Amino acid sequence: MSRVDRRTLLLAAGAALAGGCTAQPAPPAAKPTLAPTVTSTGTGRKVNRPGDPKAKPDAHKILAWMNALPQRDSKRVVAGQQLSADARADYEKLFRGMTRRFGKTPALIGASFDGYWKRETIPVLIDHWRAGGLVTMELHRPNPFLPKVDPESYRGDLWAPKGDLSSLLADAKPSPARNRWRKDVELLGDIIQELDEAGVTLILRPFHEANGIWFWWGQDYKTGKSDSIKLYRDLYTYLTETRDLHNILWAFSPARPWDGPRMRYYPGDDIIDIMGPTSYLNTVSFAVEGQAEDISDMLAPERPMALLEVGSGEPFDGSWKSTEIIDKIRTRYPQMTMFNCWHGWVDAKVALIEVSETDKLMNDPWVMSLENIDWRG
Repeated sequence: MSRVDRRTLLLAAGAALAGGCTAQPAPPAAKPTLAPTVTSTGTGRKVNRPGDPKAKPDAHKILAWMNALPQRDSKRVVAGQQLSADARADYEKLFRGMTRRFGKTPALIGASFDGYWKRETIPVLIDHWRAGGLVTMELHRPNPFLPKVDPESYRGDLWAPKGDLSSLLADAKPSPARNRWRKDVELLGDIIQELDEAGVTLILRPFHEANGIWFWWGQDYKTGKSDSIKLYRDLYTYLTETRDLHNILWAFSPARPWDGPRMRYYPGDDIIDIMGPTSYLNTVSFAVEGQAEDISDMLAPERPMALLEVGSGEPFDGSWKSTEIIDKIRTRYPQMTMFNCWHGWVDAKVALIEVSETDKLMNDPWVMSLENIDWRG
């Protein structure tokens, strides 16, 4: 089978959701978007402190530690694993299973605030933090512009016009879509508050891959625009000011530039702490076919780099070599300080424990596991 990248998979899924079993004419193929010209990103804020002026001590400590990792000779890249909504079962399989099999446990744990969210995820994250690990979370919430809640509607008809994201903001006029979204935001605040009360610092990466057309918060296919920056900053204001939560490190997570430049929807130096791009394919890469592997645009803000979502392409049979992650970091992306491998799904083996050469990966001298992570000193 030919390799299938993340965008192809999402396009196929979106087409299936939009048209059921009826084939639809494909739109003109988008031309690869060349790497953007690197320009000033705003405030020039120093990277040795979080953007939130009230950030808690552990947020400061983690960020300073991440900034120093690329200068190390070893133990410089944190190994991570994403959980599904079945957090307890996944932790037993994907974390403790790794411990039993390899003697090494992923140090970074990832969770998704999605339409399948279960409250049982919170104590799993807290326990991992208390064991010395780090915690990250992204959002895959259902599309608030749809009248019926569908957990899978975070993606949908790729070619249809996107909803007006500015209508979801705190100061927007009341509407059904806004009401649905504000409830989600309140629930997210409750989750982060509970983590805060347990002492957990969260690496949060909302509205990831906004430069792609596959999510409801992403770029509109026809207009090539999105108000995701406004939505990101609105969420930042709600959590840090309205809810007074300061246990967050804020990450920006762009996709490959199939539809728009990676930094087009960058929320700004004043609030972003970590650059956390994604990569799906059997070769870790941040470019599109025919484009040079130039990541100067993501390096320009001088934020710590973290591969906060990574996985293989087809055939999803477990044959993918996870050592591809650290090999590419070592030879091409030495600025990377973390990687977070996605969980598998039905008939797809993607998680670290399910793919090949993970023992070699976890024992690589550059890789940190839960057993030897040292951010706490």
